[in-house]
Amino acid sequence: MNRQLAEAVVAAFRTDDPEAVRWLFTAFSEREWKRTTQWLHSSGLALYFLDRMTALGTEDVMPSALVHQLSLNLAENRVRTADMFEEFVRLNADLMRAGISYLNLKGFSLAPAAFADPALRYLLDLDFLVTRRDVERCARVIEGHGYRVKGVFGNTWEFCAGTPVRASMRNLYRVRPVRSVEVHMVPEVEDARAQYGGDRMSRMQLQVWNGFEFPALSDADKLLSQASHLFQHFQWQWTRTSWLLEYNNAARSYESNPSLWREAVASMDAAPETRIGVALASLVTSQSFGTNFPPQFAARTVDLLKPQVRLWVERYGRDLVFTDHPGSKLYLLLQDVLLGDQPQWAETRRKRLLPLHLPPTVMLRTNGSLRMRWLTATTQLQFAAERLLFHIREGVRYKLEAARWRRLVAKAGLESKEASYARD
Repeated sequence: MNRQLAEAVVAAFRTDDPEAVRWLFTAFSEREWKRTTQWLHSSGLALYFLDRMTALGTEDVMPSALVHQLSLNLAENRVRTADMFEEFVRLNADLMRAGISYLNLKGFSLAPAAFADPALRYLLDLDFLVTRRDVERCARVIEGHGYRVKGVFGNTWEFCAGTPVRASMRNLYRVRPVRSVEVHMVPEVEDARAQYGGDRMSRMQLQVWNGFEFPALSDADKLLSQASHLFQHFQWQWTRTSWLLEYNNAARSYESNPSLWREAVASMDAAPETRIGVALASLVTSQSFGTNFPPQFAARTVDLLKPQVRLWVERYGRDLVFTDHPGSKLYLLLQDVLLGDQPQWAETRRKRLLPLHLPPTVMLRTNGSLRMRWLTATTQLQFAAERLLFHIREGVRYKLEAARWRRLVAKAGLESKEASYARD
């Protein structure tokens, strides 16, 4: 990846001046575009970028072959998105028919604030928020559509239908032979607030998209949910840059809606455990895409971040934006800041640096042909080798960077201010 070109791509979303955008790309060769194409796709920005450059009339600064390929990708993704919307309608209809208390999360429910056209988005799965009492009934409805439970991780149930295949540049935007659904149970701490109306379910709204009505989060809760989703990924190996862009888009779309920002602040006050995540996501997004959050919102989020967290964003925030998949382990430095004085964190960090378990299955085992069984085995073996190399490479990188980080913290005089943010 050419880092300067990737930075120019992100900068193109910060101005509406065609000449300024055109100037950003004057120095890049076709070879540098080719080197950056994989990041463009993995970041989720590829189709957004094509749409942006076309709208500004500046697509001619891109290699014609790339414009052609992205146009084909957009056509493929439009078909794929329509197929997923049909599944979205089917599942929602049956969940409503069964009288299940649920809401749609992410995906189609974020339109039109986060994106005007869902076909520009790299949509992977469908997400539902379900009350704890209804989660098993919800699972039965989903299983009735051919899904089976792939795994349960905390409050999240993952379902899969069809045969998973590893994504490649060739099939990235095409309709796949696999469907995925995630069911998120309302967390216990939020469930306890339900009797006081301090939960997302009580603030739900009915939303209409493409002529179909479905239950969704309130607009303020959608915004906070986007920020919380970003924060979850900040604490893991990789963050898709398009999620930052979508959070930026949503925040800008609500600039002239002061009541929404008041509602967002009130929701955070009712759920203080979400504040740090929202603040951190907002700061990184602002630095990346120039988002201007209203003063009353910034005062209750970004302005409350402690110096060591701000230092981490200053030093590593851009790595979140420009690191290619599968990411890095520098997120552990953020965890060191947030959880450094918790006794169990040292053991957790060791396990994340070099996991002693096999990686997850990337293709379900099948009783099909010998060729399919061979493909499944070799794909899994290749994935395991890739993960091992990733852990070794990024583990060494983390150790080297951790030493630099300690020197940076000491130089800034912040060592004595280190605290556990989990308690705040």
